[in-house]
Amino acid sequence: MGLTQHSSPQPIAVVQETIEYVERFTYLGSVISSDGDVEADINTPLAKAAAVFRRLDNVCRSSTLSLKIKLDVYTSLIVSTAIYASETWKSTGRICQQLDVFRQRNLRKILGITWKDHVTNMEVVSQTGQRRLQDIVAERRLRMAGHIIRMPPGRPAMSWTPRGSGRRRGRPTKTWRSTFKEDLVDRGVDWNRVRAVATNRSKWRTLASIVLSRTGGSKS
Repeated sequence: MGLTQHSSPQPIAVVQETIEYVERFTYLGSVISSDGDVEADINTPLAKAAAVFRRLDNVCRSSTLSLKIKLDVYTSLIVSTAIYASETWKSTGRICQQLDVFRQRNLRKILGITWKDHVTNMEVVSQTGQRRLQDIVAERRLRMAGHIIRMPPGRPAMSWTPRGSGRRRGRPTKTWRSTFKEDLVDRGVDWNRVRAVATNRSKWRTLASIVLSRTGGSKS
């Protein structure tokens, strides 16, 4: 199975069998698309997490379970499913909004709050103490970046540019690499410092702990 963005791709045969070209396919739980975009890949775990959450309706409605237990179940089952493999995601305004809507909808369900109650998102977060999913995803990107930067010189993953991907008209496409650099800027960390430190695991762990403390665990 191969990916294509062209209407008439060059046929590829393996053991005399022609490989089928598709716009997207699922591999190890992740959706691979022909245009390299991750939004389809993000929608998939969110949909799976929503399905799991619906099956836990009795848990959310239970009057005998404490809020802490409900939130622990939410974190261990729902959040882990929703942001599966999220260290590979880029970040856009639309993606952040998807994550925010997903979190707020579930937390309101756990608290038994409806739109009729006129409770703000800030109040919901204050009652649950749950962090933004995009902050958790940013932490995962940072941890994976350390492994990528430490790759041998012959595998320059952070500087590699595919052929034929020169500057095009319009706004540049958001990528994982540009998202990671934005993560660093948001936390006041210099990219050159990151590259210099990443090769030393001990220094990297120290820098990572500083950066993660600046993630802010924002809950708004």
